[in-house]
Amino acid sequence: MGGNNDHVRVEGVSPTRVRSVGSVLTQNKAQCKRRSSLVRRLVLEDKKKREGGWVANRDRDWTIEGSPTDQKNNDPRATERRGHAPTGVGGWLTRTQSSSSSFVTSPIDASMEAVDVNDHDARYEPVNDALLGTGSYGYTKLMREKATGKMYALKYIERGEKITEHVRREITNHRNLSHPNIVKFKEVLVTPTHLAVAMEAIGGGELFGYVQQQGHFNEGQARYFFQHLISGVEYLHNMRISHRDLKLENTLVDLTTTPVLKICDFGFSKGGFDSQPKTQIGTPAYISPEVYRGSQPYDGAASDVWACGVLLYVMLVGRYPFSDPQDPNNSHKMMQRVLSATFELPSRMTDECKDLLRKIFNPDPKARLSVSGIYSHPWFLHDLSPSVPLGPTQPGPNASNAEGLQCLEEINAIIDVAREPPARTSSPWGYDEIDGEGIDDGLDGLDDDY
Repeated sequence: MGGNNDHVRVEGVSPTRVRSVGSVLTQNKAQCKRRSSLVRRLVLEDKKKREGGWVANRDRDWTIEGSPTDQKNNDPRATERRGHAPTGVGGWLTRTQSSSSSFVTSPIDASMEAVDVNDHDARYEPVNDALLGTGSYGYTKLMREKATGKMYALKYIERGEKITEHVRREITNHRNLSHPNIVKFKEVLVTPTHLAVAMEAIGGGELFGYVQQQGHFNEGQARYFFQHLISGVEYLHNMRISHRDLKLENTLVDLTTTPVLKICDFGFSKGGFDSQPKTQIGTPAYISPEVYRGSQPYDGAASDVWACGVLLYVMLVGRYPFSDPQDPNNSHKMMQRVLSATFELPSRMTDECKDLLRKIFNPDPKARLSVSGIYSHPWFLHDLSPSVPLGPTQPGPNASNAEGLQCLEEINAIIDVAREPPARTSSPWGYDEIDGEGIDDGLDGLDDDY
């Protein structure tokens, strides 16, 4: 597949390809409506009030007739520039770019005594009784900030023994990140029962859900999201952070304007200049050979690249690359195939795409394609939008990004308070003893048939 020069381009992006991506997401629109109709209505009403009566036109543009492979004709509607793109697939999502949403902390005595456990209830209220998600960490809810009316996703972790140094590292790593393909951190609070981490609300759901519903993407659709993923991963590595748990379930789709992939969940992330990761963690289907081998230390960036390759393969094929065809749920057999880099490439895949995947799935991390090697590869460069930050166009750490951030001193004081056992055993919102079911093994929900 290549860029079609006869197409009208939108900042370097083929309209057929962009509308093709949109059609996949539109197919999931009914499911999103059923799941979040109340959230959508509330956010639209809040937007209308705050933005002078603006309401997203949710019926224009992104819906297209026919299958993605039939979309060969130019459409003048596709010439809208990114940033002013159709909102037909999810314009109801929360916007957090407004300057009024910036959180500026007041100068406080950042000691444990200064932490107010009632601050959360005074400033946030639940939008509804539904949960956005649950896991071994606790649960996530959509909450409204009372002062601004804006929506945020708040992740609740039970106070006490669950507040480990890993939680502290996740928060401090996430706090410093500011990139269009990474979910934004807002602040951390503590309640009598939980530590609450507030972050940007992304209502489009996990990319996993779209792949699961569609079966698999065509190369143009998969490349669109893969370009966003690689941009976010390069930024993380520039910030000396390896994610260590990249997977479809940890990528969200923001439908506020054009679809944008955003990386989330930094619970396994590793940061710093002076050490490399040593712990064997991650989701089995995405773990690299060096992690399975128990190499200590290993290159976290190279391991992230391997996971990016798995993510791309799943988008393109609809199954995990190293699962055994005869016994797809056998983790031991999958590990053996990972160690030997045994995988199959469908005949329908283009030669350029096959070449990229082979170079990513090199079992030798030193010979494996780097992030810069990926975004220099011919397959990756097709229909690449100039608005996707890569290389010298990546944002870097600077003082202006830190202006509205909650200070580390305050964050550490709040976390120290949260390490004390909860004052009561029940959740503040009526969800008692929500512990999740541990780390997802990543082997469910995809087609395992060849």
